[in-house]
Amino acid sequence: MFRLDRVMDGSPGWWSPLSAAFISLMIGVAWFVPNSAPALAASPQDVEQTAQTTSYRIKVRIGLKVTMAMSTMTMVDQGHPVNRHLEVHIFGKQSGANVKSVVPIVTITNQATRTSRKLANVEACLTARHREIEPHYGDNLFLPDGTYTVTVGVGQETAVFRDVAVK
Repeated sequence: MFRLDRVMDGSPGWWSPLSAAFISLMIGVAWFVPNSAPALAASPQDVEQTAQTTSYRIKVRIGLKVTMAMSTMTMVDQGHPVNRHLEVHIFGKQSGANVKSVVPIVTITNQATRTSRKLANVEACLTARHREIEPHYGDNLFLPDGTYTVTVGVGQETAVFRDVAVK
């Protein structure tokens, strides 16, 4: 039972400086974890396709934008705030190992308007764990709902991802 007279007279009761510090710590943890912890898995809105070239297995994922402190990721694209995050995962076809020595060239084509554009800021996310544990290349972009063709060039090889439906 809580007794106000014990708190007021300075006796520990249920409230002490130690319990106040513990409660403050728990409130801080309860706020910090959901507001800063990266999502480690794909969300239900993500679209993912995998293709193979002669040397590589390439996975493309388009999901909701990613926000990270001190990031160089794009925040405004084509005059619009970004709404999506595009990831390219590259694996050696024979070894299955994550390939970190090449930077992909990504072109995206809107199938309805037939307009294409090369994504200029696709960068290595080799240690960031904002979406998934495996390293990848990616960037934020503005991409309205629609159906797209994504072309990924890796060295002299190209993978084409058709009918990528973004909702």
